[in-house]
Formats: sequence, structure tokens, C-alpha cells
Amino acid sequence: MNESEVSIAFKAHMGWVNAVVVLSGTPEPEPLRVQRITIADKADREVSEPYHVAGGWQGLEQVPKPDNPAEIIERGRAKQVARAAEEFTDFQRLLSDDGLIWKRAVVLTTRGIVHSLEDALAHHSHIHVAEGEAIRDATRSALAHVKVHTADQDEKSTLDTAGERLGKSSSECDEWMKAMKPGKCKWAKEERLIAWAAWLHS
Repeated sequence: MNESEVSIAFKAHMGWVNAVVVLSGTPEPEPLRVQRITIADKADREVSEPYHVAGGWQGLEQVPKPDNPAEIIERGRAKQVARAAEEFTDFQRLLSDDGLIWKRAVVLTTRGIVHSLEDALAHHSHIHVAEGEAIRDATRSALAHVKVHTADQDEKSTLDTAGERLGKSSSECDEWMKAMKPGKCKWAKEERLIAWAAWLHS
């Protein structure tokens, strides 16, 4: 079996990450597949959205706050890390079975920051920032577990950076990537952006 090296980028969501696999070292992106990796089952809210539970939120509705928010977050995040390690190990094995050697990984980052537990739980918008960072941290931990070199990529600057490298505008980059859809997978703007991030660090 011929083997190919790949780079994979990840974008965090509550309880899961969206991933796009591209060939490594190509002059232009060659996306191979899109993969959704579950880090927490929705039924277990303490794991899928620990900051919402700790802050007394159920969706957009405020509910009574628990007495032990720090414990809830600690438990939830620990379970995220453990589940991510299992899922990424399985993902790496799946890639290997298909002759793909996973060399590099990229975590898409945002510019929102929470500085403390009190800050994270102060506003609903802060809670969403904290949930995203928790999933990104679980993703980085899992990548260390499977021994894949990892870099961060600022989400907002991804298309501009890709355009600078190829001499295209950010809109031209997105239009160009539309035609590169791998198979019958979902290929919305998010997946295309993730593909660019993976290629930038391939």
C-alpha cells in the first residue's frame, strides 16, 4: 500500500470538533476528507457544556446555579480530555488503515479570552468562549497523546494568510476551494476554512 503524509486542522464546537484532512507539502491544498470527532455526548451536559451547567444555563434559559461550579468544570474537562484521547487514537488508526500518515495538526483559535472562572461565568457570551477553549485544550491534549506535531492558527486571519501565499484575495481563495470538495462530504465555508488552515501548516 502506498502511504501519504497528511495534515489535519480542527475547529472546536461544543462537545465535538470538525476536522479536515489534506495532503502534506503540496503547492496548493488537496483536501481528502472531512471528519466530525465527538468529544462529549450531548446527553451528558456536564461534559458537553460544563461551563453552561456551572453557570446555571440550559440553552438560553437561566436555571438555578449549582453550589460547586469549579468541581463541575474540573470533572467535565477531565472527561473531555479522556474521551478526546480515545477518539483521536481511533482516528489515527483509521487513517493508518487507509495508508495515511498523520504528521501535523492545526487547532483553529479565536481571539476571545477568559481570564478566570469568575470571568468565564460572568456572562453567557463568556461561557461560550470558555466552552470553546475547553474543547481546544482537550484537542491539544489528545494530539499530544497521539504524538502529532501541533500548531495554532488564528481563524480570522487564515484566508488572508493563504491568499498572501498564493497571490489571491481571501474571497478568491474561498471560491477556489469550493471546487476542491472531497467526495460527498459537507463542504460549507467552515470546512473550506479548516482545509486552508491544515494546508498552511502542512
